[in-house]
Amino acid sequence: MARRSRARRRALAALTALAFACAARAAALDWPVAARVITGTFGEDRGDHFHNGIDIGGGSQPVHPVLDGEVVFRYDDGSDYTSLPRGLGSFIVLRHDPHIRTLYAHLQAGSLGPVRDRYAANDRIGVIGETGHANGPHLHFAVFDEEAGSTINPLEFLPPVPDHQAPVIRRLYARVGDRLVPLDNGSILKPGKTSIVADTYDLREDVAFRWPLAPLSATISLDGREVSRISFDSLQVEGGHMVAGAAGLTREQVWDPGELLICGTLDLKPGDSALRLSVRDLAGNEAVRAVSITVSP
Repeated sequence: MARRSRARRRALAALTALAFACAARAAALDWPVAARVITGTFGEDRGDHFHNGIDIGGGSQPVHPVLDGEVVFRYDDGSDYTSLPRGLGSFIVLRHDPHIRTLYAHLQAGSLGPVRDRYAANDRIGVIGETGHANGPHLHFAVFDEEAGSTINPLEFLPPVPDHQAPVIRRLYARVGDRLVPLDNGSILKPGKTSIVADTYDLREDVAFRWPLAPLSATISLDGREVSRISFDSLQVEGGHMVAGAAGLTREQVWDPGELLICGTLDLKPGDSALRLSVRDLAGNEAVRAVSITVSP
């Protein structure tokens, strides 16, 4: 856990230093598109993996680098590079210092333009498309720190977008064997290890209908003491698996079937307890659900 925390701090420090260096050259760190419509957030459950970036909609609009960068690799969908993963469609990877990389994927086929070695922040990389495994036009944007072996939540360092809505906590459950037992005031549980599961999600600011997004963090407190916390600020690869944040949890340890968030596992002791779940987004909006439970002898 300590190594994962150090890796994340190193990656964010590198990105911050890089942004200040670019600002000194009058090149501000900015979003890769003009219309900032977030349709997918970092850490979401994508069936067999964590979502390792953010998805940005906004229609068919030009894509620019977030900073000046050197081309590491580019791929135009339809080219005969059969050894490459096809899910990204047309994509480009840029290097911004010896270790920081950014990825821009699902671009329109043919929109990458002539081959070149470098891009300035105001250059056009391509146009938002839906090449590869994409459900509708969007840009998949990801940030990698190769030295730390981390993927960083891009929303940690991009300029903030307006967000006035708190996440939603629809329901709270305890997993008892193969069953999910709803948790309400007065719920009675057996002592021992119990996973707390929540139907919770963040909201899109730009639509009136339900479009669930992964929140930034979920924290469980028991009798006023924090006992578990999940945070989607970074992902690392350990033992061939992608794991989330400082806790080092795999997708199966974080996401229950049905897009339910496994918020933590508690060691319940007999007696009455106050259970509190806090779910936050990156803007600091918070949703809270508190219940009083009884653990039987």
